[in-house]
Amino acid sequence: MIQDINKILVLRPDGIGDALNATPAISALRGTYRDAHLSVVLRPPGAEILSLNPHIDEVIIYDPDGLHSSLAAKLRFLRRLRAESYDMTIVLMNSSWCNFTSYVSGARYRIGRKSGRKGFRSTLTDGVRSRDPKGTKHEVDRNIDVTHLAGAEHGNAELALCLSTDERAWAQDFIRSKNADPASLLVGIHPGGSSFDKLWPAENFAYVADQLAQKPGTRIMLFSGPGEDDLVDKIRGTMTHSPISATGISLRKSAVLIERCSLFICNDSGPMHIAAALKVPTVALFGPTDYVRWRPRNEKAVIVRRDMDCWPCSIHRCPKEFECIKSLPVDDVLDATYSILDT
Repeated sequence: MIQDINKILVLRPDGIGDALNATPAISALRGTYRDAHLSVVLRPPGAEILSLNPHIDEVIIYDPDGLHSSLAAKLRFLRRLRAESYDMTIVLMNSSWCNFTSYVSGARYRIGRKSGRKGFRSTLTDGVRSRDPKGTKHEVDRNIDVTHLAGAEHGNAELALCLSTDERAWAQDFIRSKNADPASLLVGIHPGGSSFDKLWPAENFAYVADQLAQKPGTRIMLFSGPGEDDLVDKIRGTMTHSPISATGISLRKSAVLIERCSLFICNDSGPMHIAAALKVPTVALFGPTDYVRWRPRNEKAVIVRRDMDCWPCSIHRCPKEFECIKSLPVDDVLDATYSILDT
């Protein structure tokens, strides 16, 4: 523990899964610096999903695609942070911008990762130097490595996503409005993801959904993120059974519906990490990305992937046309779902 730390700023302005996988590190900081004011910089989706986290005193939204898209807005954002006089910054997103922001904040202790080639890493006062090659360490543990340098003791390694009583009541009313028996076995499916190379074919999701819908008392619920409604419409139009559509709703409403599912099937995506945080049994489909680093932190999760000699590549151009995910066998996914449902 470092003495005389009154204000801490954590930087994690990237995806939903990134924010959730930072929560064990945030918990460790709170457990060590109990009286410090702890602020976290997040993008809007991350801010929404961590909005009720009891370990965070202040969520600061950084929106480079909207509110902070202009240079002038970025400068105002940086001036705001500098005016807060933070004692310590914790850079959990390994990026040049976050390193620079940490430096501009004027904090005495600026802690992040000095490995890799990100800009302004030399401005960090302390940094993790190990490169953690692909396929070796989970993101939760990478984040905790950084907080260890800040003197934080390793606390609870579980992801934290806090939902309210009112949100859970809304989910119950929503399901009833879809004429679903409260005793139904709900299977959630999210066919989207942050990039095309992570997506299993829509027709495969439709086939799996129809197979599972034949099980008595089972209802399928389809989820979508921004820009994914057409994908869900394609799956619904291909299915022979009628699914429940959980589309066009907020991120937190999606989360509270995911919590009600007995099984969640998805690509590597933000909702996958939401299911992990809520301990929902999950079948997660992985292609080129590093499943060791980004697998759902959930003992009830099953990973389905093809073991190929080119893994992990995490590239958006593939000479094999993303065979690892596009040709992932339907039977492998069904076997994984039955392994959960039959237990």
